[in-house]
Amino acid sequence: MAAVATASKQKSQSTWTLAWRRFRKHKAAMFSLGVVIALVLMAIFAPWIAPYSPTAQPTGDNLADYYFQGPTREHWLGTDELGRDVLSRIIYGARISLLVGFVAAFAAALLGTTLGVIAGYFSGRPLRFYAGPLAKLSGGWSPWPFAIWRVISWVLLYALLFLVADLAWVLSGSNVQALFAGTASLNNVLSLLGLVLVWGVVLFIAGWGLFGQGKLDLDIAISRFMDFMLTIPELPLLLVLSALLRDTQGAVGQWAQGVFGESASVFIIITIIVLFGWIGTGRLIRGAVLSLREQEFTTAAQALGAGEARIMFRHLVPNTLAPLIVNATLAIGGAILTEAALSFLGFGIQPPVATWGNMLTKAQEYIFTAPWLALAPGFMIFLTVLAFNYLGDGLRDALDPRSRL
Repeated sequence: MAAVATASKQKSQSTWTLAWRRFRKHKAAMFSLGVVIALVLMAIFAPWIAPYSPTAQPTGDNLADYYFQGPTREHWLGTDELGRDVLSRIIYGARISLLVGFVAAFAAALLGTTLGVIAGYFSGRPLRFYAGPLAKLSGGWSPWPFAIWRVISWVLLYALLFLVADLAWVLSGSNVQALFAGTASLNNVLSLLGLVLVWGVVLFIAGWGLFGQGKLDLDIAISRFMDFMLTIPELPLLLVLSALLRDTQGAVGQWAQGVFGESASVFIIITIIVLFGWIGTGRLIRGAVLSLREQEFTTAAQALGAGEARIMFRHLVPNTLAPLIVNATLAIGGAILTEAALSFLGFGIQPPVATWGNMLTKAQEYIFTAPWLALAPGFMIFLTVLAFNYLGDGLRDALDPRSRL
């Protein structure tokens, strides 16, 4: 009887309670959770914890004595090449690193989840979004939200036809005369061939506009786009995008500088990381949704008349939270490491904003004369990324016990 009562009590407990119990047994994950909480508290209370301002430089006489000062009672981790307190910059740098990690991971998870659930749910169900008038009379189908698009496409199509006709009349006159007169040059022949090709394309579009139907498989479109993004070498493109977006002569750079001021580089780095960080989440959610949409609760929701958006985001997405949380936790560490790498190379967050990555940029020049400049931020990057990785490992074991088999 006692065993039956115990089993009944365990079944009545929520999934999250059981997951927390399993998570507490993972000692490394519990220690990592404590480290993450300590880092978050340090970032929140940085103005009260840091002994100095992260940008404060010494003033007065004998300034050279404050540069490259080793660990002392006043400066526990020493000072840098400008006399700034390293410990204060480490504390304030936690704000930027954690902000980039959490915001980039959340935005990437949101974007990847949205595209992944759409791709998985509509896989094998292409949407017919256009049908010409003659195709419609013969049984073609075109949903009402695209009625405006049909009108606009027809207007543009026939305007293009008239434009091409006018151009053809102007361009072909002298070429045709030269061809029949036997004085046509290579340019005359190529012009006529190009004109025939353009007319062929236009007539094909016109015929498709009257008789054709358009279909789009969202799964194929999104999946092929993700495959394409995976073929791009990430780091070189990150460097190029960072340099372009930070250019104050460009539209994006000017807008970011006007809105975010000195923190514009933080916004740009987060945007760049999100552009590439959503792909793994999208593939993960797509695979989960492909399985979930075939289960009974999805069929029941469809039978009850639930809309597709409600089924996707009310029934399917909540059932993917376990792998999504684990993936997002690991993505935080990856985002912090990416920001540190870009800042170290000089393409990330720029001084005077203190980050662990840009602290290492100058430290490499003084690695033998002032090693504390590199050890402190390097250790913080190592500790933070390792903590998030162990935290994700513990969450994976807690939310999916089968992963340990």
